[in-house]
Amino acid sequence: MKRSVQAALLLAGALGAYQVTIAASASRVPSAAAKTMTPEERAAESYNSALAHRDKGKKVEQEIADSKAGDAAKLQKKANDEFGKALKDFTQAAKLNPNLYQAYNGMGYSYRKLGDYATALQYYDKALDMAPGFPEATEYRGEAYLGLNRVDDAKKAYLELMAVDREQAALLLTAMKSWVEKRHADAAGVDPATVAGFEKWIGERSETAKLTASMALSGRQRTW
Repeated sequence: MKRSVQAALLLAGALGAYQVTIAASASRVPSAAAKTMTPEERAAESYNSALAHRDKGKKVEQEIADSKAGDAAKLQKKANDEFGKALKDFTQAAKLNPNLYQAYNGMGYSYRKLGDYATALQYYDKALDMAPGFPEATEYRGEAYLGLNRVDDAKKAYLELMAVDREQAALLLTAMKSWVEKRHADAAGVDPATVAGFEKWIGERSETAKLTASMALSGRQRTW
C-alpha cells in the first residue's frame, strides 16, 4: 500500500532560521505505512499534531474573555485539554528527534499554559541552548518569568528581543501590560512598589518602541 501521508522536516542549518517546515496530509497514516516511516518523519507527524492541538487551545482561550462566568471554567478546561494533548505530542516529537529544538520550545509553551512555569523554563532553556537567540523561545520564556513574578528577568528578555525581533518584543510587552493589570487586581504577594515601577518601565519602553518605529519608517521613506 502506498503511503498516504508524507512528512518532511527541514531543520534550520543556521541559527538565524528558526521555523520548522513540515508537509503532511490531513489523513491519518495507515499502520503499515507508519512502520516504514523514519524517526524524523514520525517526529514531524507528532510535531504537526502538537501544533494543531496548541492552536485549538489558543482559539478556545480567546473565547474565554467574551464568555459568561459559568462558561469560562468549562472553556478553560477545554483549552487545558488541548494543551495537554499538545504537550504529549511535542514530547513524542522530541523523543523521536532529539535535535528538534522547536519541540522543546513547544513543551515549554504547553507547560506554561498549564500553569507549570518552572518546568516551562527548563524546556525554554533547553531550546535556547540548542538554538541561541531563538526569538519565539525568548518571548515565551519572558512570559514564564512573568508567571513567576520575575520582573527583572522579563525585562532582560524584552531588551534582548528588541535587538533582534521587534514583533516578538511587542508580544512580550503586551504580556507585561496584562501582568500589571492582574497585579493591580491581585498583588499575589508582589510589592505594590515593584508593580508601579514595572508599569513605569513598560510605559517608557512603549514610547521608545514608538519612537524607533517612527524613525525607521521615516528613514525608509527618505530612501524612496
